[in-house]
Amino acid sequence: MKRKKYLQVISFLCVLSLISGYASYNEPAVNINNISIRSENLSTKIIFEGNSILPIRSSYFSKENPSTIVIDLDNIKAFQAPVFEKDNNFIVKDVKFEKGDAGHLRIFIDLTKKVPYRIYPSQKNTIVELNIVKKTLGKMQLSNDIQKLLEGRKGSPIYLKKIDVSENQESLCVKAKLTNQVIPLVFALDNPLRLVVDLYGTYFSQSHANYPIHKFGVKSLRAAQFQVSNPNTITRLVFDLEEAQFYSLDSLDNELVISFFKEKSTPNLPQLSSIETETIKIEPEKIPSKPEPIVHEKPQPAKEEALENIRIPKPSIPSKSNPVSSTVQEEQFKPKTIAETEEKYTGEILSLKFKDADLRDVILYLGDFANLNVVFDPEVRGTVTCNLENVPWDQALDIILRINKMGKTIERNVLRIAPVNVLMREQEDQRKLQVSKELAGPIIVKTYTLSYSKAKDVQSLLKTKLSDLGEIIIDERTNTLIISDVEERIDLLEKLLSVFDTPTPQVSIEARIVEATSTFIRNLGIQWGWRGIADPFYGNQTSLQFPNKALVDGALIPQGIVTKGIGGPLGGYAINLPAPAFTTALAFSFGNVLDTFRLDLALSALETSGSGRIISAPTVTTQNNKEAEIIQGRQIPVQTVANFTVTTRYVNAALELKATPQITAEGTIIMYIEIRNNAADFANLVNGIPPITTQSAKTTVMVPDGGTTVIGGIYRTEDSITHERVPFIHKIPILGNLFRSFARTKQNRELIIFITPRIIK
Repeated sequence: MKRKKYLQVISFLCVLSLISGYASYNEPAVNINNISIRSENLSTKIIFEGNSILPIRSSYFSKENPSTIVIDLDNIKAFQAPVFEKDNNFIVKDVKFEKGDAGHLRIFIDLTKKVPYRIYPSQKNTIVELNIVKKTLGKMQLSNDIQKLLEGRKGSPIYLKKIDVSENQESLCVKAKLTNQVIPLVFALDNPLRLVVDLYGTYFSQSHANYPIHKFGVKSLRAAQFQVSNPNTITRLVFDLEEAQFYSLDSLDNELVISFFKEKSTPNLPQLSSIETETIKIEPEKIPSKPEPIVHEKPQPAKEEALENIRIPKPSIPSKSNPVSSTVQEEQFKPKTIAETEEKYTGEILSLKFKDADLRDVILYLGDFANLNVVFDPEVRGTVTCNLENVPWDQALDIILRINKMGKTIERNVLRIAPVNVLMREQEDQRKLQVSKELAGPIIVKTYTLSYSKAKDVQSLLKTKLSDLGEIIIDERTNTLIISDVEERIDLLEKLLSVFDTPTPQVSIEARIVEATSTFIRNLGIQWGWRGIADPFYGNQTSLQFPNKALVDGALIPQGIVTKGIGGPLGGYAINLPAPAFTTALAFSFGNVLDTFRLDLALSALETSGSGRIISAPTVTTQNNKEAEIIQGRQIPVQTVANFTVTTRYVNAALELKATPQITAEGTIIMYIEIRNNAADFANLVNGIPPITTQSAKTTVMVPDGGTTVIGGIYRTEDSITHERVPFIHKIPILGNLFRSFARTKQNRELIIFITPRIIK
């Protein structure tokens, strides 16, 4: 019975596997037929046209190229990338493709800079919308499609009732609860980076609201009634972003959903997020007869800064995590504007094309575009021929005036045009008047006691910013600056003092010097000698008249005088090849009965091995950009005689560490390091003075806070072999070993220097 149930389960799983495989096999592949790029006032759209919506797996900014968008696709049929058309586009540099296995395709969109973007479908097409980051919004120009939709909405007000903020592991979701489907317009603003969503024809039931978030790259969300009529009612949602990123926007019947995703997350493409007429379904909904009243005494002008002045004492939704405050280090490296003279163009983008047009007519056109009144000096004349595409109107005005040697001044909403020499004379007169007013003003005397900087150092920095009547006096005892100057200069000097008199971070630098040695010695030696006597005294003389007696003596060294090795019974050895140094000796002595023939033999040997390790770990703490030095060891006195005068100087035989740290804005540490590890060699004295063994390293490295780097390493191996032998005879096989000695010395030395810096918080 159990076996039958088991077979049934196996069969069921097999059927499911076949069904899933069949479904996967029959899933239609997607073709990309064409790619086009369309530039608009607030965004640039990349349109992928195909037989279906692109099956997107993930979308993210590349880490290697931060301004490149990477989109991973699945189930894409093999194709040759089409040539896309650029429509006067200046954000998209290129679109590249990388084909993978099993229908995988990766799209690289190279941008001139990193901007927020979203992906949404339109019928069978997929659109990547890039939000152009503008310094200021300027005059809003709505597309014809949005204008038609707004005209159809007149008489049907929409109310934003509630905003819900939720999150999961992959995304942050913001839901705006509405009484009807809304028409959103999305754009991006810079300094700081913001993503703005304007809800046209919408009233906000509250005056304003603030939602601290600090997750998924979103700092906070602000909502407020931006405009009432004039000509459209607008509720504005502002997302303060940490950096440009991917997001999605989904406009439903009674809800607007804006989502921000983690890197490499799978985007859930909204179905109704386009403003195009074919994708918006407008179904009028009955508004309650007595809606919540919204009282506005006067129409509010359309100003982009309306939301920037919102101050909320208590947020509507409490934050789930504390905002991440900037560290002291980040504040130190953040740019601070003391005085700004560079002109930045923030006007609305436009295009101009003129040929031999009158200069006054062109300037009047630009003044009307910027809503400015225009006044001309009588000497203003000239013609304009230009072709400018997508430039700010104020930059176009400056270029046109410069080529005609004209200048401008703007006072409130009045633009005055005059020749440059006329304006220069007026400016010079104005400057002289300003200087005279400045010098005629009262002299203010203030004292500033510095906490972290030396008054003498700061004095030299502030002198260049004094007026002709200004003066700085320092009191070194109390570290105080006494500054006397006119009021305008005092304000500037105070700003500079707030920058100079700041605490300097400290760095702790730990060096670890590891020196390891190992030695091996093996010595083998031999000594031997002999003596033979033929003499009537011993009764072993020869049978010859001459030589009747004979003496063969191999012990050549006299009794008691042995130069090396050990002494034998005969006073020495003929073959005297002992070990250079030995701890073991074995001697043999052979002779006959009458001792007329004798053979003495001695073997000497030595084998030693050893290892050692020396670890030095000096640590020093210093301020940023200040040199630190630490020395530990001894000094060797060295005397020199010159002109009958004895001079004694001391040479360091010590461990020295010199380091100068420099903290970077990224939190890393650049170090200028000099290390010396000198030691006296008392085994090899020269005139009673030991030589100095030197090990040193001098380098510049960059190390993360708390990281460890190896700045130097020395590995030295000494291997020496010594043979002592009798010429020619030592070559006799086997027997030649009696005529030679062997000595080997092997020594390894290894030096490694580690450096670990830490910023003291």
